[in-house]
Amino acid sequence: MKPLTPSGPHARPEHEQSAPKLMFFGDPHGDLEPVIAAVERFRPEAIILLGDIQARQPLHIELRPILNITEVAWIPGNHDTDSNGDFDHLFGSELSDRNLHGRIVEIAGYKVAGLGGIFRSKIWDPRRPIEEAAFQSSDAMRRTMKREERWRDGISRKHRSSIFPDEYQRLLRSGPADILVTHEAPSAHPHGWQVIDELAEKLGVQLVVHGHHHRCIDYVGEGLMTTAAPFRAFGVDMGSHLAWPRSPQEAAGLESPPQDLLNLATQVFGGATEAWLNKPHELLDGQTPAAFAAGGGSDKVRSILNAIQHGGVV
Repeated sequence: MKPLTPSGPHARPEHEQSAPKLMFFGDPHGDLEPVIAAVERFRPEAIILLGDIQARQPLHIELRPILNITEVAWIPGNHDTDSNGDFDHLFGSELSDRNLHGRIVEIAGYKVAGLGGIFRSKIWDPRRPIEEAAFQSSDAMRRTMKREERWRDGISRKHRSSIFPDEYQRLLRSGPADILVTHEAPSAHPHGWQVIDELAEKLGVQLVVHGHHHRCIDYVGEGLMTTAAPFRAFGVDMGSHLAWPRSPQEAAGLESPPQDLLNLATQVFGGATEAWLNKPHELLDGQTPAAFAAGGGSDKVRSILNAIQHGGVV
């Protein structure tokens, strides 16, 4: 398998930077401008949208400016079935075949497995044995419905973003894979699920990336998982992104920000330190403070922290 090392764009001249292989984008909720801007700037080989896309026009129209720059893939989120427009602009777009849900696809040289949607107890509560699920498949649910209860002669629109046991089990048998992208979080998250961990381990992935919870999370960095865990996990905030190796040097591992800077950040933000360090900052050209500092920009990050701490101008 390829080495999987997370990174953001670094503080060195752009002409010296190589494009990231992959960029993962948190829930757009209709605002795809940050996606377009990031792709135009960093020109990744491929991008993956982590659900709750809610495109205001068909997705291929929304993303037209970047379709000749990068490969696009996506998984659905629970809000992508909120309205007919949300559904049709995604599932009915010319990019509908880029849906990774329930399958493994090679993207930018990696085998990427996708599990979109969310667990709903009316379908399957994954805290209970899978055999006890109310419906094993969408077809099983459809057969219990009267014709007037169906949406477009199938299950309700809402439950087209529900995870059914047969979809999960089919993916479970489809491995191996390098990366698992999900809308739901793994068990290390307060609202995460053990079955996501089990899927990741069965597939043999090194990395899990999810959306849904609107927060940038480095599970190892925040002490929610140990380095001995079988995979690394990251959550990506709404409007943010996670970039994958931009250079062979970064793929070998990045230096951490200086300890004194980490200590200062902890004084300023306390328990929110990791979230601040790993969220793109407009004063750092859209880079995360952690990446900017690791790339040689510690002084600028330190000055921002000092300004925040003492109420100065940032």
